Amino acid sequence: MTQTLSRNRNLYIYTTLWALLYLGALAATVWTIVPSEPGFFIIIVIGVPLTVLMALEWSKFIPGRKTTVFLLLAGIAWWVATAMLVRGEFAWRLWYPLNTVTLLLIAFTVGYWLAGEIEKAGHLIPVSILGTIVDIWSVFHGPSKSVGEQVVEHAREQALTGMFKPPPFVEFLIMSWPQPGASYMTPLFGFGDLVFIAIFLAGSRRFGIPLYKTVLLLLAGLGASIALAFFLSIPIPALPLLCGFFLLGNFRNLSLTKAEWRLTLIICAALLFAGFLNYFRSTIMGE
Repeated sequence: MTQTLSRNRNLYIYTTLWALLYLGALAATVWTIVPSEPGFFIIIVIGVPLTVLMALEWSKFIPGRKTTVFLLLAGIAWWVATAMLVRGEFAWRLWYPLNTVTLLLIAFTVGYWLAGEIEKAGHLIPVSILGTIVDIWSVFHGPSKSVGEQVVEHAREQALTGMFKPPPFVEFLIMSWPQPGASYMTPLFGFGDLVFIAIFLAGSRRFGIPLYKTVLLLLAGLGASIALAFFLSIPIPALPLLCGFFLLGNFRNLSLTKAEWRLTLIICAALLFAGFLNYFRSTIMGE
């Protein structure tokens, strides 16, 4: 660890500000202090950057394997328990935020641990490319497509009534914020997006890539993804833009050998071919 928790003032500042904003948004679901649309704008403009800055500070404390296993086992158990309580409509304003915080803990722990296993900065290139391919396939033809359809349908039902309805279980894999001016939660980023944010931040710290440049690039990618999803009114895979901004902004800090490029291209070609076969079978042949 580069610093002890007690000496990391920025960590406490960003975490406290994030918690205050989250609790403020939660209070605004009870008392209509802010209309719905301005409230959502505040979450995007302030809440998203605070989430990334908080992840940046926590990336100073990359856990060892034993700590990672313990955090993941404890986190998953608590995540499942809080999700079941929310679905049972037991004080959702208490248990849903705790579920979201647990999701962040699990995602960041996984991301920091994976970043610790990366041998050199250039390996972030194949990680980004492979993550992008898998995310695009998953959102449009894989598991994330089903998740997105359920989340969109649930959001429409809540928007019509203006009241909270127990979400489908898969929605707990998405980081959600209380929606000011309405009595429900708004999903923002998926588990995979949070993991990659943690990988890029911890990887940048580990390999000497400018940290606040990485923060700005990640925010640009997230902002572009949110804007596209808002204007198109459909779930958009965030990793293509998230990874794309990171790679384009840091290309001078990343390099691969010719053998590593060949291996990366072979794996990418195999994934693309597998995705095409899946699309051909499901769409054209109707299987």
